[in-house]
Amino acid sequence: MIKTTGWHCIKLSRQEYESGEMAMLFSAFRAAYVARNGPEGMAMFGCWSDDGACYNVYTTPGSVRHIMPLLDAYSANRIDMPDPTRLSLLYGDESGRSFTEVGFEA
Repeated sequence: MIKTTGWHCIKLSRQEYESGEMAMLFSAFRAAYVARNGPEGMAMFGCWSDDGACYNVYTTPGSVRHIMPLLDAYSANRIDMPDPTRLSLLYGDESGRSFTEVGFEA
């Protein structure tokens, strides 16, 4: 069971990414974001792993309660806050783009 706070990471293999899985994940996240009227702090970020073998998708703590089924479906792992300098915003609220020990603040 996924914990309901903190950052989460979904790992997509290069093959999954190139076959369109990222588009499906993006679409599901966007649908949840829009359905909930763009909650403050709800965002999805991404970056390639150091070896380029997988694409890591990170969701903010403010996203968790809105996307639990998505996190379950992709077997997301709860993680410590990722390095913000490596991340690109994929979708959501990045206003202030401030990362702190307790998570993402918008």
